[in-house]
Amino acid sequence: MVQRRHKYVGWRRVSGWKCIRCGRCCRDFLIDLAPGEAVYYTLKYGPVVFSYKGKYYLLMKPDGSCLFLRYKDGHASCAIYHDRPRVCRIYPFYVRRKPLDEARGEEEDAAYNYNGNKLYVYIDSACPGVNREQNISTLVKSALMLWIRLFR
Repeated sequence: MVQRRHKYVGWRRVSGWKCIRCGRCCRDFLIDLAPGEAVYYTLKYGPVVFSYKGKYYLLMKPDGSCLFLRYKDGHASCAIYHDRPRVCRIYPFYVRRKPLDEARGEEEDAAYNYNGNKLYVYIDSACPGVNREQNISTLVKSALMLWIRLFR
């Protein structure tokens, strides 16, 4: 399976997002884990983690999709939805303290002032749910709150 690359754009370049339960995020990308998450998922679910070049990932099925991806009535779902990894919780958003190198010249599209701190919020434009709603202002605030809780 070939891993696709994210196509990050600044949050100001999209109108919104809504998950359409297509499962693409669970099929196209490795699910990377923090070291603590790797230990947690191994202890809770057994041998579901592998390491590669010093990083940890959830195992994949033979078709390359996430081990926990399920389909019911044509819609994707996660077998551990309420216990899913933090990258899954925040996708398709990606928050950073510095702008992405590949987004040079577009920093202001991603910039967000949060309590006097400049953060950069990107969204993966490859996600089919992007631009399906007009809710980006609300979502970017929610993504930031989640990022602060999970990643800081």
